[in-house]
Amino acid sequence: MTVDTSVMKFHQITCFAIIISFIFPLNVNALNFTLDFFPAESKPYGLTFEDWASKWWQWAYSQPKGSNPVVDDSQGNLCTNGQDSQNVWYLAGTFVNNSSVVRYCTVPLGKAILFPVSVAECSVSKSNWWNSLFSNVTEKLWKTCDAKMLKMNTAVDGQIANPVYVKSTKVFKLVFPQNNVKEVEPGEKEAVNKGYWLMIGPLPLGSHNITSFAVDSHNFRSNVTYYLTVK
Repeated sequence: MTVDTSVMKFHQITCFAIIISFIFPLNVNALNFTLDFFPAESKPYGLTFEDWASKWWQWAYSQPKGSNPVVDDSQGNLCTNGQDSQNVWYLAGTFVNNSSVVRYCTVPLGKAILFPVSVAECSVSKSNWWNSLFSNVTEKLWKTCDAKMLKMNTAVDGQIANPVYVKSTKVFKLVFPQNNVKEVEPGEKEAVNKGYWLMIGPLPLGSHNITSFAVDSHNFRSNVTYYLTVK
C-alpha cells in the first residue's frame, strides 16, 4: 500500500494502493478440479467487476481501527469481519509497504473469492482546500491515483492466472466510520479506483494454493500469505 502522506495530512485528498500475494497449500482432493476465473466482460452474480471493486473497497474500510481485516489482522482472526455478500468472499491484503503477512482463513463452501492483486483507491473530502485546482472531481482523483504496474505474477493451484484490469468509469461513494484506518473525517466520500483483480469461482472442499507477486511504479511491494480452508 502506497500512501502519499503529504496529500493525506495536508490536502485531505488521499490515495491508497494495495498489492497482495496469496499462498495456499495444494488441495490433493481437488487435483481434477477445473478452476473458474471470471473474465473481464462477465458479470459475476449480476454485477460488473467495477461494481465488485467498489464493494471490496467499502468492505476494506467498513471496520474501524482495531478490528479492520486489512490493517489489524496479523494472523487471519478478523477474516470474517464485514463479510456481507451472499455469494462472494473478500480477501484482504495489507496497506504496509514491503510487509510480509501470514493469515489463516476459512471460506464457506459455495462462495466465490475476490482479491486484489494490485489495486489503488483515491477518495476526496468535500472540505478539500484545492477543489478549485481541477475542473472536476474525477480529474482531481486520477491526478493522485497514478501508480502503474511494473511486475505481476499470479497463480492458483499452480495454474497461471490473468487478473482483470478495472478502472472506474465513474465516481463511487465510500462511507468511512468513526476512527477509520484511512484517518479521514467520517462520512461519505467520493472515490475512484483502479487495478488488477481476480474473481475465482467457488472452490471445492479443502485447501488451495494461490500465489501472487506485484510491484508498482511507486515501488510498493507486498507479500501476503493466506492459508485458506474451504468447508
